[in-house]
Amino acid sequence: MKKALVSLLVIFHVSVPLCAQQNAASARKTLAITHVAVIDTSGGPLKRDMTVIVVGDRIADIGKSRTTKMRRDAQVINAAGKFLIPGLWDMHVHIGNDDFDKNSYLRLFIANGVTGIRIMNGTPTHHLWRREIESGTLLGPRMVIASRIIDGPNSFVSGAVKVNTNEEARAAVRKAKQEGADFIKVHDTLPRGAYFAIIDEAKKLGLPVEGHVPTAITAQEASDAGQKSIEHFTGLTEAETDTTKADSLIGVFKKNHTWNCPTIIMRNNYAVLDDRKLANDLRLRYIKPSWRNSWLSMTNGANSTPAVEWAGRREIVRREKALVSRFQKAGVGILAGTDDISPYVMPGFSLHDELRLLVESGLTPMQALQAATLNPAKFFDQFDSFGTVEKGKLADLVLLSANPLEDIRNTTKISAVVINGRFLDRQELDGILAEIEAAANKK
Repeated sequence: MKKALVSLLVIFHVSVPLCAQQNAASARKTLAITHVAVIDTSGGPLKRDMTVIVVGDRIADIGKSRTTKMRRDAQVINAAGKFLIPGLWDMHVHIGNDDFDKNSYLRLFIANGVTGIRIMNGTPTHHLWRREIESGTLLGPRMVIASRIIDGPNSFVSGAVKVNTNEEARAAVRKAKQEGADFIKVHDTLPRGAYFAIIDEAKKLGLPVEGHVPTAITAQEASDAGQKSIEHFTGLTEAETDTTKADSLIGVFKKNHTWNCPTIIMRNNYAVLDDRKLANDLRLRYIKPSWRNSWLSMTNGANSTPAVEWAGRREIVRREKALVSRFQKAGVGILAGTDDISPYVMPGFSLHDELRLLVESGLTPMQALQAATLNPAKFFDQFDSFGTVEKGKLADLVLLSANPLEDIRNTTKISAVVINGRFLDRQELDGILAEIEAAANKK
């Protein structure tokens, strides 16, 4: 009974941002996307020459174009030769709090087909933005928002809630609940007792615990305690080099339904900062000057880094890719995320880089897509609302000009985005990008 109550509370928390946008979408005209190839992210075969009918913020009908009836007032989009996927989710985001983040980065996600984000260090500002998005006054992705990061007394994380005692840990969880957090984010330096106190208090309040594996405990202990996700492979160093340890953890993770969000892009980009092509990445024009200058500085300083250091970083990436492949084949849940405060990790754009790296790790293009669509829906217990293109689900969709199942890089070939039932064609998306570029390059 207690477990059922916890699950109900979790569903309620995540349902708020998914359902509250109905009023903003209710007055929109019917949208009909015709003659499109629908990619079944549940793993089924490609569905060709389909028509998808959107009414308000939901998919009202889907069927073969020759038999699906449309209302006379429908906005018809002839999508012959194009491919439709669910909106993508970036499951590890650290978007900031300033006006540039609000007016640029939120829209940068949308322009890249990222219609949902899991914010891993929540603040009151993020909750304000979510309410604005829900009301239709701000264009941005759906948000699932963490507590402020809860860490130990010696935390290096700016803005973290620092706890030492068990009671401080419990109080931090209670405050996070009062502030509206959807889940608790834990970090590296939490004392052992404080960590388990957080787990216990969060269970009482119906809040999932997600984040890093603190150094004071093991990944198995975190999984057994009920931590829902492990980020960046924290706590998994031994599993990367010891197949016996990896197999043991696979069994534990499957038993406990522990998800992994590897954020390969984060570690990969540290390993290639010596690549001079990074300084010429055209996507930098959309990034705020402070971030851009920091990243370029790291690239410019790469020459002073010893060759052995680069080799070590690349070996870590190789091992993490191998572990991702091992987890996927064994049935451990994988979530696509980027950790967008790391070098050359760019809001919106880098999720597509992560999908490419997941395929390089051994996932099929379908499995990589699932890590950003189907799997987030399952993770949030919201499969009835999103994750596939199906009747009754939210109208968050991405229209592609090429098939991502043939080449995962085709997720970048975006023809249009539908967010909460609102259709944004390529011209509108390009206009958004132009505005962001102008804001990012103001002197």
